[in-house]
Amino acid sequence: MGTRFTFDSLSLLKSRASDVRFVWLMGADNLENFHRWTRWRDIAKLMPIAVIDRPGATHRAARSYAARALEFARLPEHRCSSLPNKGLPAFVILHDRRSPLSSSALRERHIFADKEDYIENH
Repeated sequence: MGTRFTFDSLSLLKSRASDVRFVWLMGADNLENFHRWTRWRDIAKLMPIAVIDRPGATHRAARSYAARALEFARLPEHRCSSLPNKGLPAFVILHDRRSPLSSSALRERHIFADKEDYIENH
């Protein structure tokens, strides 16, 4: 994409697919330090954010600087399906079964599973 920061990448993505209602997925462990990201407030104004609970991050994420600063924009979990249609900023913290795997590990597992599937079917 040729971008350096998340805000720039998301802006480019939105401009290339302006008819899509994106929701940014973020692990709760990232919410803890979100306020240190370049243009974090602008990211929150760019697209809604669904924060996925992560082991060990539940309470720290909810008490983080960014979560407190955006508290006015937080949706109750039972209203999460309305997130793509909300005015911005908007975010929700989702709780369910939690995986200790990082997003990188999950992507790697998915890619590996896709390769196995491809090999089996070709």
